[in-house]
Amino acid sequence: MVILILNSCRVTKNKNNQKPIKQNNDLVTFENLDTVKAISQLIIKESTSKLDLANENIDNLSEHLDTLELTYYFGFCDCQRWIISKIHKYALGKHPNLDKLDPRGQVEFNLDKHGYYIEAPNKELEIDWRTEVNGTTIRFIGREYKDKRLPKNGEFTVRNPPNGKVFRYYSYQILKPYRIWHRKFIKIDKETGDTISEPIILTVK
Repeated sequence: MVILILNSCRVTKNKNNQKPIKQNNDLVTFENLDTVKAISQLIIKESTSKLDLANENIDNLSEHLDTLELTYYFGFCDCQRWIISKIHKYALGKHPNLDKLDPRGQVEFNLDKHGYYIEAPNKELEIDWRTEVNGTTIRFIGREYKDKRLPKNGEFTVRNPPNGKVFRYYSYQILKPYRIWHRKFIKIDKETGDTISEPIILTVK
């Protein structure tokens, strides 16, 4: 089952003397969107396992193999974006809008205690960025570093992001339902002539 969610509109004026906006690889008209086909075309890898890599010898990495269920949560800080799922679920019960694209001001998680960075040992095991939508939960099997640090493959926009718990995983499974980013769609407001461009989020159940 696929549910269509539309978010974060951006409006620009379409004057009468301008040519109609053409579709490209990033834009699609809403009326023409086949959600089932859209999901199949994205080819999301829902699980991957390379547990044979778990025996690697890395300094300060726990000797024990653990399983963690973590939920993605971007609260507008360049910091840990994966929260222990039980903690996230408890917060969601009190704040139903927690997984909106702009959740600021609702909950401040204790990231030192409940937040994680994740680290893949190779490209094959990296999580598809399109699944990084608030509320997506993934079950990881891996080993946690004994100290607080930054992930080796982390991408940050600030100079000094905070150190935190890092979980190096060798297996993952995306738990349904989960949400994924799709392309943007465009439409013309018949009354104002404005062109509206919105990203699409698809929920897979």
